[in-house]
Amino acid sequence: MTVTSSFVSHPLPIPHDSPFPVSNIPFGIFSTAEDPTPRPGAAIGDYVIDLFRVANRGALTIDYADGAQDIFREPTLNRFAALPRPVRSKIRKDIQALIVNADSPLYNQTDQAKLLIPRVAVSMHLPFSMGGFTDYTCSLEHVTNVGRVAGFGDIPPSFRNQPLAYNGRASSVVPSGTPIQRPYGVGADGLYPCQKLDYEVELGMFISTKIPIGEHIPASRARDYIFGFVLLNDWSARDVQFAEMIPLGPFNGKSCGTSISTWVVTMDALEEAGAIVPAKADVATEGKFTSNPFLKCAEDVSIDVSTFISRGESHRTPISRSNLKHTYWSPFQMIAHHTSAGCGLAPGDLIGTGTLSSSAKQASEDLEQASTGLGRLGCIHELTAGGKNPVQLANDLSLVWLQDNDEIALEGWAGEGNSRIGFGQVVGRVAPVAEIPGMVSVAST
Repeated sequence: MTVTSSFVSHPLPIPHDSPFPVSNIPFGIFSTAEDPTPRPGAAIGDYVIDLFRVANRGALTIDYADGAQDIFREPTLNRFAALPRPVRSKIRKDIQALIVNADSPLYNQTDQAKLLIPRVAVSMHLPFSMGGFTDYTCSLEHVTNVGRVAGFGDIPPSFRNQPLAYNGRASSVVPSGTPIQRPYGVGADGLYPCQKLDYEVELGMFISTKIPIGEHIPASRARDYIFGFVLLNDWSARDVQFAEMIPLGPFNGKSCGTSISTWVVTMDALEEAGAIVPAKADVATEGKFTSNPFLKCAEDVSIDVSTFISRGESHRTPISRSNLKHTYWSPFQMIAHHTSAGCGLAPGDLIGTGTLSSSAKQASEDLEQASTGLGRLGCIHELTAGGKNPVQLANDLSLVWLQDNDEIALEGWAGEGNSRIGFGQVVGRVAPVAEIPGMVSVAST
């Protein structure tokens, strides 16, 4: 997309409702029609700062191993994330200084068009090359509801002793805006198109500093190994998932696509926004007060996530809202658990929090929402009791399972008032099932 932009004078205009104020500075990988090479950028208001070109001009430097020009020439954020946190923090502060300084090259008449690019003019890419994707299930409300619908009985005792997870497919992680093709399931006599396609509201965190194999990181130190967070939608084919889960857990039911937002909000930004909060004692968050010294951590992360659906000609319709701090286990405990057996983690590895569903009590106290399931649960499977009870949304929209061309959008925010920062959105549209030459599909079982 080619956009002709006029000169932007200092101070840079930033809409009051922008998710990307000066206090945020999320990082991502972008390209333009004029320069299709994917490269690192930082979002500010309605613009993207081309970090390679700024560094090439000498306005950003890194006093560590590789220079800024080399780091910001990369097509991913992996090398940048692997830098020591103080080095990354200084780069973020230097970018903020460039934005607020009237003498910055960002406001140079000759250079600005190359350094400061309208966000509508860029194409976004995956921020990292991911060696692995681990997805946790850490919401007591979600596990309780899904277990009840599926007839699994009581919550497994292990859920209350440790965070639970499975290894997902890094190859299926896609950037926001990528269509999600309706998957097939495998039946006894052939393939069948998924009839129970669902979304899952999650957050994802990217690993920064490498954790070598055999090293154990307690929850109290895990914060230093998180580069930042993104919104995450783990698309789920429920009929496929529940047909295959026993005995090894989900596989194809979770592999059709995992959508993530493309701007990574850093730990520095979340700390400054006041999003790192004391863990709150509640029956739904008891894991955060474990007596296990390796998992014990008094801190939590507060990020609000809202979910919307667009269908046909209807306007974007709200479905739910929940918060990361409502989980039974915190993100810091997830990382500690991941390393407890000696598993190594590399820069760019993605860890999902699992579906974010708030209890009625949590929704009432923290989200000012009614106690009904609609408005606080993070997937259709929970909202509709496995598809048995359709829910009526605004705009005369009835929700059971996702239909072809439905679009799901997640939007996230952290902090309050003048400290509020955002994640933008992660959006995905359901594309019809692909035709396979010579293959006749069968009905699902």
